[in-house]
Parts: sequence; structure tokens; C-alpha cells
Amino acid sequence: MSPQEIATLLDVEKLPSGPRVLARLVTALRRPQAQIGELAELFHADAALTARVVAACNSPYYARGEPTADIRDAVLRLGLQEVSRLVQIVMLTDLRKYPAHLYADTAGHFWERSLHTAYVCEELADGDPFAYTAGIMHLVGIWVLCSAFPVGTLTIHERELAMQARLERLRLGVSFAEAGQVALVKWGFAPVICDAVLWQLAPSACADPLHRELARLLSRAIAMADWHYGVKNEKTLLRADLTITDLEEGNRRAADRVARIGFGF
Repeated sequence: MSPQEIATLLDVEKLPSGPRVLARLVTALRRPQAQIGELAELFHADAALTARVVAACNSPYYARGEPTADIRDAVLRLGLQEVSRLVQIVMLTDLRKYPAHLYADTAGHFWERSLHTAYVCEELADGDPFAYTAGIMHLVGIWVLCSAFPVGTLTIHERELAMQARLERLRLGVSFAEAGQVALVKWGFAPVICDAVLWQLAPSACADPLHRELARLLSRAIAMADWHYGVKNEKTLLRADLTITDLEEGNRRAADRVARIGFGF
């Protein structure tokens, strides 16, 4: 299936509008002179997302003294980077409400795995500003595929993402990575994030050297998540490029952070 055919098939309008706001927010934060008022303006087009972000600011994980009243106050209290991270978690949590009927694993599992991978990817990156976003968005194609294909398609159940992608191509003609890249392009994400998601399982095939580095980083984070979710073999260990001790310690730290966020977020 060609990228054009995938784009025609997939309807991202069936999914939340949060990713569009997130794409603009991530781009704005890359500018040296990003202003709080400018970033607050990004939320005005999505009142529901704004309400979710403000409510999340008042959750036990983020609460600081008096309740946060509006998005501008949230930005002032938490800072630009933390609000960006919060928007990404809220967006991912909103996706969790959508069905994952093509898969044996639940939407909650993919929510947890996406967040886990984002934390691992951020730690491995040592400062790459796109690492966390690439990690949290790397499985968005799962919801995109479920929005395009009806209930009744054969259920896919595979803990290793590379094998899952192969099964998707055989049964659906398109993998979650390909579907995710198409959606990210439509939402307006930076090309480096779009390419990293597309090539997350085969980073050496990415033509752009800078984009390839983020894809490789994401691929290592995915290997660590594969290990955490049950694929403990030599191949996974080699893909992670870490000692077993470092791999398991990194996964423990990520799992602890996910647990502090909590499924009720």
C-alpha cells in the first residue's frame, strides 16, 4: 500500500483534535523567544483540550497550592516545557478513550506503553528536544488503524512491535508505523518526528541523517519497552544496546514515573 493510498484510507478527523494543538505547541517551543501569551492562544481553538489541561494541572501529580484557574496561569506556574509535557499526556489519555478493537491488548496497555517509551526515550536522548514527543506518539498509528478498519478484522496480539507491524502489513496492508507517520504529517508535526515514527523499526532505512538519529534513539527505547513487556531475548538486548542491568534499571525508572501519573489522569 502506497503512502497516497494510506492517506486516502485513514481519517484522522475521527480522532481527538489535541495532536494538532500539540504539533503547533512543540514547534512554538523550539523558537528561542516563545511567549506565554502566544502559547496560551494556541489552546483557544480547542476548549475541551484546554479544560482537560487545566483539570490535569489541579491533579495531585501537578497541583501547586491554589487551584489553577486557566491555561495562562498553568503556563506561568508549571513553565512552558512542563505544560508541553502535560498536553502530550492529556492527548495520549484522550486517545485511550478510543477503541483498539484490532488488537488483543487494550487501549490502556498502549497508553501505558507509549508513556513508558517516552520516558525511556527521553532518558536515552540526553537532551534531544524531540525525543519525548517521538516516544509518546510512536504508537498513535494503532488508533488511526482502528479508526479506518472495522470491528471483525482478525485480532493482532504480539508483544514485540516489529512482529506486530509485520502482522498488520499482512492482514491490513499497512503497519501502525506507516499509519502513524501519515497522521502526524496531517496534524502538522515536525518532519523529524514524522520520520522517526515511520522508521522506528528500521532506522537505517531513513534517508535524512538527522532524522535517522532520532529514529535510532526511538528504536532503542522500543527495544527497552519490548523487554519490559515480556520480549526478553538476545535480539532485544542487542537492539537496546545496553547491559541487562542498565536496561532493567531504565525500565524500572520509567515504570515508576508511569505509575505516579496513574491511569486516572
